[in-house]
Amino acid sequence: MSSVSNLQRVRQIFEEEAERHGLNGVLGVAAFNSVLRALMPVQRRRLEELCGGELPALLEGGSVISIAYAYPEHAIDVIALKKGEDYDKDSWNRYAAEYKRLNWALNATAERLAEETGGVAIPATMTGVAEKVEHVEDFYARVVSHRVAAEQSGVGWRGKNELIVNPRFSCAIRLASVVTALPLERTLPLEGGCGACRACLDACPFLRFKERLDNYREQCRRYIVHLGLDAEVCGKCIKACYRDGIYRDQFRL
Repeated sequence: MSSVSNLQRVRQIFEEEAERHGLNGVLGVAAFNSVLRALMPVQRRRLEELCGGELPALLEGGSVISIAYAYPEHAIDVIALKKGEDYDKDSWNRYAAEYKRLNWALNATAERLAEETGGVAIPATMTGVAEKVEHVEDFYARVVSHRVAAEQSGVGWRGKNELIVNPRFSCAIRLASVVTALPLERTLPLEGGCGACRACLDACPFLRFKERLDNYREQCRRYIVHLGLDAEVCGKCIKACYRDGIYRDQFRL
């Protein structure tokens, strides 16, 4: 098959999986080498380990399939709702439940795509990690950044909250990846960005003052652990981007 027909088959599988899970999503394809180069060194080594014996073939012209599933609107609406002076954590946990569901669906989809393309699935970053590390930098060696693959493949651009922003779904998405030596047509990175929008910055003091903080990612990790929700999530910046962001009129096309 040609590279275009391979990509068409990959898209068909993804659409079948999205329908099976009752989700909306988006898919892109980047060159394996471009993703590998863009990763921080410790994650580059992690990706090489995950690829194992497939690495030589991947280096010869392999691909990274980036997949994203979007949160349903009802899950976004319950983020950080107030109940009196406090947060309504029962409601907020409905967002945490969707986080887990999207991770499960992404992993099932990635496994099917890996089987169909002879590749390797790289699962969604799961809950349970933030509490196990003593500092956010200890987390990096455990995972491969799906955001890099999403940027390189045109799933979205890196927003001011450091999440991937998709023109249709904003940053209200979860990501997973598949590496494959199967020849696939590449999808190009998106041109555009957040412009003057600062909705996510206004919603979160860690983001708003990230240039002044010693390590805002570590402050964010500690806050998430402190929240004590059913998954290691917050989502305030996601809700702000989706509801108040400059691209909000495009998100629900």
